Amino acid sequence: MQLFKKPEKIDDVFCKVLTRNDDSGRHGVLIPVHAYRLFPTFKNFIPDTPENYEEDIITYWEESRGWAQKKSKWKHYHRYPERRMTSLSPENLNNKIEGSLIVVGKYRDNYEYECFVVSPDDPLYLEVGTLFNLGEEGGQFVGSSIIPIAAFEGDNDEDEVIDELVEKIKQIRSLGFVKSLKSGDTGVGFTFEALLGIAANSDKAPDYKGIEIKTTRSAQSKETRKALTGKQTLFSLIPQWGIAGSRKGLVEEFGYCDKIRGRTALYCTIKVVPNSLGWSLDVSEKDGLIYVLRDGVNVVHYSMIDLQNSLESKHKESVFVTAQARKNKDGSEEFLYDSVLHCKEVSFVEFITMIKENLVGVDFAIHSSDGKVRDHGFLWRLENKKYVPRLFKYVQERL
Repeated sequence: MQLFKKPEKIDDVFCKVLTRNDDSGRHGVLIPVHAYRLFPTFKNFIPDTPENYEEDIITYWEESRGWAQKKSKWKHYHRYPERRMTSLSPENLNNKIEGSLIVVGKYRDNYEYECFVVSPDDPLYLEVGTLFNLGEEGGQFVGSSIIPIAAFEGDNDEDEVIDELVEKIKQIRSLGFVKSLKSGDTGVGFTFEALLGIAANSDKAPDYKGIEIKTTRSAQSKETRKALTGKQTLFSLIPQWGIAGSRKGLVEEFGYCDKIRGRTALYCTIKVVPNSLGWSLDVSEKDGLIYVLRDGVNVVHYSMIDLQNSLESKHKESVFVTAQARKNKDGSEEFLYDSVLHCKEVSFVEFITMIKENLVGVDFAIHSSDGKVRDHGFLWRLENKKYVPRLFKYVQERL
């Protein structure tokens, strides 16, 4: 598809369905979390300080008088929080038709972008929405997607496995609400596995021909659903012990007295912003280490290489399925599997960025009693599930 003026300079291409609140100026265009990596990081970003941040970017637009260069902005608003592109093209955005698409091609190694608005009455509309694998509702595209320029130009093969899986999920959605085959929190995943024909396996997450599947429930319908909340465990990794020396040294030297349970314990979440116990993380890219500090003193640490290997081995390619859940009068639960997010090529750079933004931390869950030390793993976790897509380079909302 010939759309960009300088396709040879473009690396990745982002597309989303524009909303009423997307415009050229004050509001700008809201960018979903999985596309943050396409934009510059904010200098001197302080995660626990209620400030707005902005960085300069350049956007190019095809307007009635030819190509126009705009001095645009990439902005972070702390109140919501959310991020937007602003100072864009009034001609393209302020009088857009409902359901229009914005296509943004990022220049390689530079924060410059070629941008287009494709209206539903444009002959390219169907081709563009289909190319990005956008979801459909009521005959109109929904959602957003990032693909490499090679896929945009049709130079790579279609992923038959993910297409096959999405078709199966669409068939499951067409069943409407289905009764849970198991009570409790695991019912949403167990029922989905059964519908897909995947045998239950307690040793690992459900898997479909190499694609990891994670299923969650929501009380809201897809139309009214807000971003998922709650922590998301990414992986578990034992630290290098440093001055702690061992598990026992860590909890007995740096733990606290748990009088209720009669033990020495260390249960807390540790991020770059110090917690109430004085623990914090220090990211040293120069040393290739992440230090775990207590009152500013290095206690244990992690190698960035070890962290990267753990992240990449756990999250190669994933599909996140959300189901609307409802309860029947008899207390049983029913699910409508109505949302699919396909993610691949995990980004360690974005993982480190989210640590710096206080969005990722490590949980210590360890105690000592009668000379015996027990722990529940050293868990690296996202503060909020809505940021999971930021971990991946390419993300598509398929339903």
